Amino acid sequence: MRNVPGITMFELAEIDDLQSCFDTILERRRVARSSDEAEAIARALILAYKRGVVDRQELIRLADIAVDERPQINNS
Repeated sequence: MRNVPGITMFELAEIDDLQSCFDTILERRRVARSSDEAEAIARALILAYKRGVVDRQELIRLADIAVDERPQINNS
């Protein structure tokens, strides 16, 4: 990962790893790629990775926790 002031640039291998984690979570949770939950998963994965977590299983675990703990919006 390269840092430019205000911008984080990921290497291609890093993007592939994050994409693989993302796809695994979406498939397991049966979440649509275009959903708010998918966006929250992607955000959690990137945040954990930027904080130094590189282990695939740990990234997935932390993203799961972040999504499970986010506030639910009740539209009723």
